[in-house]
Amino acid sequence: MELELELTAEDEAFRAEVRAFLDANLPADWGKGPKPWKNETERIAFLRDWQRRLNKARLAAVAWPREYGGRDAGIVQQVIYSDEMSKRATPDILNRGAILQLGPAIIQWGTQEQKDYFLPRMLNADDEWCQGFSEPGGGSDLAAMTTRAELEGDTFYITGSKIWTSRAERADWCFLLARTDPDAKKHGGISAFLLNMHQPGISIHPLKQISGPMGFNQVFFDRVKVPMSGLLGKLNAGWKVATNTLRYERAGTATSRAERRMEVLTKLTRETVVDGRRRIDDPLVRDRLARYSCVVQALKEIGWRAIVGGLKGMPPGPETSIAKLLWSETDQAMADYGMELLGPYGPLQGATPHAVKRGNPAMSYLVMRAATIGGGTSEIQRNIIGERVLGLPKD
Repeated sequence: MELELELTAEDEAFRAEVRAFLDANLPADWGKGPKPWKNETERIAFLRDWQRRLNKARLAAVAWPREYGGRDAGIVQQVIYSDEMSKRATPDILNRGAILQLGPAIIQWGTQEQKDYFLPRMLNADDEWCQGFSEPGGGSDLAAMTTRAELEGDTFYITGSKIWTSRAERADWCFLLARTDPDAKKHGGISAFLLNMHQPGISIHPLKQISGPMGFNQVFFDRVKVPMSGLLGKLNAGWKVATNTLRYERAGTATSRAERRMEVLTKLTRETVVDGRRRIDDPLVRDRLARYSCVVQALKEIGWRAIVGGLKGMPPGPETSIAKLLWSETDQAMADYGMELLGPYGPLQGATPHAVKRGNPAMSYLVMRAATIGGGTSEIQRNIIGERVLGLPKD
C-alpha cells in the first residue's frame, strides 16, 4: 500500500533512491525461497555485508545527523524508508540495537573522541555491541544494581554481574551501567561505560530459554578495566544516560519488532488454507489483521517521534512507556493469534511432519511470553502512564 502523505520533491527523490538501492543490492531471489546462508557464521557474514552496503549509501541510520553518517531524516522520510524496507522484507542489520539505542546516546552524551571512534565503526558493523543493564535479583528495578566501578588512578575496575545480555557471546563492546558512588542516593551514584569485551576478567555463561536457543547470557566481571575515556556522560550521571537509552530501546524495538511480526502474521494468513479456503479470505481474520495493523502504525509514529526527539536533545517522555506497553502486548497477541490460526498444527516444531515453517509460529509463541517482562514490565509501564499522563497518585 502506497503512503498517503504530502510528499515534497525531496521526499520523492529519497524514495526513488531507496528503491534504486534495494533493486541494486538485494539478492534477486530474496524472499522467494530459503535464506542465502547455511549456518550462523554465514548469516552473520551476510548481515554484516548488508549493513555495510546500507552504510555506504547512508541508509544504515537515516535519523542520525549527517555529520555522523546519517541523513537528518525527519518523520516523513523515516516513514518512507520504513515503508520501502517493509515492502521488500529486507534483511535485518547486524547492529540494530546499537544503531537504534546506543548510537543516539553517544551522539547526545559522548565526547568528540567517542563519537569519532565508535559511530563510524557502529554504522559499518565493524564492532558488535551488547548492553549490560539488568542484574540477577534486580528484577525490573534497574537502579538496584550492585555491579560497581572503582576508580583507581585514571582507570575504573568493574566487578559484578549482568544478566539477559543479548549477543554477549560475540560482542566486541558492552554499554554497561555500574555503581560509582555507593553512598549516593539510589539513582545518583550510577555511571555509564563503554567497555571492551576482549580482555581478561570477563566470563560469559549462555542462558537456555524455553524456546531452546541461547541468545541471552549472564556475564561476570572480575576487576575488568575501563579507562577514563570509556566513561559515557558525566561521573555519577549514568541514570540520565540510561533513561534516554531506554527511550530509544523501547521506541525503536517497538517499531521494528511490531512491523516484522505483522508481516509474518499476514503472510501466514495468506499461506494457511483451512477447508480449501485461505485464512486471509475470512472476514473475521481480515478484521483482526486490520486491528493489529492500526496499532503497528501508531507504534511507528510514536517510535519515530521519540527517536527524532532524542537526537535533538529533548528529554524522554511517557510516550516510550506507551510504545513499550502497546508493542509488547500486541506482539504477544499476534504470536498467540498465529497459533490460533494454525489450530492443532501450531505447536509442532522442527522436522515434525505437518510443522508449519519448521515450527516458527510455535517458537514465536514461546519467545513472546517474555515480551511483557523484558525492557520494563507492563505493570511498570502502566504505572508510568498512570502517573505521568493521567496524573494518578503513586501506588
